[in-house]
Amino acid sequence: MTLGQVIKHLRYKKNMTQEQLIEKAKLTRSQLYYIEADKRGIHLTTLFSICNGLGVSLVEFVSYLDDSLTPSISSIEAPGATIG
Repeated sequence: MTLGQVIKHLRYKKNMTQEQLIEKAKLTRSQLYYIEADKRGIHLTTLFSICNGLGVSLVEFVSYLDDSLTPSISSIEAPGATIG
């Protein structure tokens, strides 16, 4: 699932409306719309607010993301570091 799909899925799973999540996560209506539609990137602080509003940990949230969206250790660049 994409980031927006995970938010929508968890919101439905918690029987929560967009308005309820907006209030709990202190977002605007347009912010949540664009994030759920995957039309806008998201700041880490906003993601933490959404996770808190949904009552899930960041680890639980990330577990729903597609593997293609989470970087593998070999795809992370670190100056001067070698893997293998």
